[in-house]
Amino acid sequence: MKKTLLTGLLAAAFQLAPLQAVEMCWIFGNNMVLQADRPVPIWGQGKPGEEVVVEFAGQQKKIKVGEDGEWKVALDPMPMNASGQPFKVMAGSGSKSFTDVLLGDIWLASGQSNMAQPGADKSEGGDQLASQPVNPLFRVYPVAYNEWAPQPNTKQFAWESKVSNWFDWKQASPGTSGVPYWFGSMLQKETGRPIGVIISPVGASNAECWIAMKDLEADPYFKEIVENSKKRIANSAEASQNFKAEVGAWKQRKAAAEAAGEKFTERQPHNLRDELAPRWWVGALYNARIAPLRNLSIKGVIWYQGENNAAGMGVSADDTESYDRLMKNIIASWRKQFEQPDLPFHTVQLSMFSWNDGNGRSPRDPNKPGSWVLIREAQEKTANNTPNSEMVVSWDIGDKADIHPKNKRPVGERLAKIVLRDTYGKKGVIADSPSYASHKVEGDKVRVSFKNTHGGMKTKGDKVLGFAIAGADEKFVWAEAKIDGKEDVLVWSPEVPQPTNVRFGYIQFQDSDLYNSADFPLVPFHTDDLPLKEKKASEPQPPAKP
Repeated sequence: MKKTLLTGLLAAAFQLAPLQAVEMCWIFGNNMVLQADRPVPIWGQGKPGEEVVVEFAGQQKKIKVGEDGEWKVALDPMPMNASGQPFKVMAGSGSKSFTDVLLGDIWLASGQSNMAQPGADKSEGGDQLASQPVNPLFRVYPVAYNEWAPQPNTKQFAWESKVSNWFDWKQASPGTSGVPYWFGSMLQKETGRPIGVIISPVGASNAECWIAMKDLEADPYFKEIVENSKKRIANSAEASQNFKAEVGAWKQRKAAAEAAGEKFTERQPHNLRDELAPRWWVGALYNARIAPLRNLSIKGVIWYQGENNAAGMGVSADDTESYDRLMKNIIASWRKQFEQPDLPFHTVQLSMFSWNDGNGRSPRDPNKPGSWVLIREAQEKTANNTPNSEMVVSWDIGDKADIHPKNKRPVGERLAKIVLRDTYGKKGVIADSPSYASHKVEGDKVRVSFKNTHGGMKTKGDKVLGFAIAGADEKFVWAEAKIDGKEDVLVWSPEVPQPTNVRFGYIQFQDSDLYNSADFPLVPFHTDDLPLKEKKASEPQPPAKP
C-alpha cells in the first residue's frame, strides 16, 4: 500500500511539473519496429526550452521542448529495412539509445481475452506452435497490464506502468498469444517485411472501455452509459474502501464461527461489480493502453471482442444497433487518434459458445437465438458498413463449453489473408467467407444461393449442418440440407411442408458445417425479419436516434 501511494504521489508530482530529463513513451525501446513508408512521429517529455536531437537511419531532427514539457518531431518517410539500426535521442540533461531497430509495419492487436489467449496444445495450430522457428523479422510488444486510468494517459513513464519490451517472437511457448502469433507470422512470411505487433487486449473487458470518453459522449445515444461511468469513476476510491471493509467483516465472522466450532458457509464477497471494475467503464482502458500511443504511426488494427457485451456486462446485447453503433464510434475514435481516417480495422466475429449447452441445462431452441447472435449480427453490420473494415467468421472453431476456443490458427490466418489482399494488394489471395445471396421456395424445400463461393460450397463432414426452417407460423425447427449442384443448398423438414424462411448458424451454439471451396465458413444469416428478443414493457428502451 505504501509503495502504491508513493508511486501515485510521484506520478502526480511529475504530471504537474515538467520533467527535468528526457523521457519517452514505453513503446520506444530496443528491438522495436518503426512504421516504414510514411512519416514517423517521435515524441516525449523533457526540460522546457532544452533542445532535443533525434538521430536515426541517416536523419537528424532537432526540436526544443515546449513550456509544457512536451516535444515531438517526425522523421521523413523511410523504406522498409530488415537490418537493425541504432536510434538515439539526445539532450543536455540526458540521452536514450536504442539498438536493433527495424523499419517495417506495425499492427495493433486489441480486444479481450480471446485476442490474448494462447494457442492451446490440443488443436490445429496449437500443437504446431512449439515447432515454429525464431523469426527475427517478426517482433511483438505485449503491453503490460495497467488496469485503468480516469483520464487519457499521455504522459506515461516507467513508474506509472509495468514496462514490457519489444522482442523477436521466439519459439512459441504455452503462453504465446495465438491469434497475433499466426496473424503476424503469416504476414511476415508472405510480405518479407519486418512485422511488429503491439498486443494490447484485456480479458473480460467491455467494448465501451476502449473508446475515449469525450468521443462516446459526443453521441447522445450513449448518454446514460457515459454518465454512469463518470459517477463510478468519481466514486471508485470510496467503493474500494467499502469493499475492503466488507471483506474484513466477512473474515471476522468466519474466524468467529470457526473459533466456536460452527459451520461457516457464507461466501466471501467478490469484486465483480460495476463499481469495482474499472475495465468496464467508458474510456478506462483507452486511457491507459491506447492514449499513450497517440502519436504512433501504425499499419492497422485487428480486434477480437464482444463476449463481455454478449454476456450482458456492457452496452446492451438486446438489440444489434447498440453494439454496431458503439463499434463504429470506437473505429472512428481510434482513426482520429492515430490521424489515419482510413486506418484498417478488422474484427473477428464471435465463435459458437453456450454455457447452457456446455452444462446440459437446456436444449438448443432455434427460436431463441440468444445474445451471442445479436453481437455477431452487429459485428457483420459494422464490417459491411464501415470503409476499410472486414470481419472474419469463426463459428467453426467454437467450443460450446469453453468461451476461449483452443484453435487460434485459422482466426489469425484469416485475418492475415484479409490484410494481404486489402492492405498489401497481394494478387490471388482469397479472404472472404461465402454469404447469403438469395432464396426461393421450391415445393416443400427452400433453395438458398450464396456469394463468394469461389467455385462451390462444401462440407467437412458427412452432411450439411446448421440450418433451421420455418413456415407461415414463424416457428423454426432444425432442418435437413444438402448441396445441390456446386453453389446452392436445398433445405427442408418433414415438419414444415410449406416453408417460407431459413436460418443458418443463428443460435449461440449449434453444430454447423458449410464452407466455400477456399475453406472459409459461411456467414450466419436469417431470411426472416422476426425480432430476435421481445422486450418486456417495463424494460428501458434504447434512446432514440439523435
